[in-house]
Amino acid sequence: MENQACLKCGGEMDEGTVSVSEGVNYISNRQTSMFKVVTPARRARVCLVCGYMELYLDAAELRKKIGK
Repeated sequence: MENQACLKCGGEMDEGTVSVSEGVNYISNRQTSMFKVVTPARRARVCLVCGYMELYLDAAELRKKIGK
């Protein structure tokens, strides 16, 4: 991933991964099934100046789950 400046303050971004006990997951509102499927966030970037965080997931995996 290209190391771009922070979208909030222009500071330097640090790249890493996300780790929490249950995982950070995205659930799309486009899913119509009663049983929603989750897409895990796997990568993150954090601004070293203001703490702004960006989370990234596998977009192809999400499109597959929502039928796009």
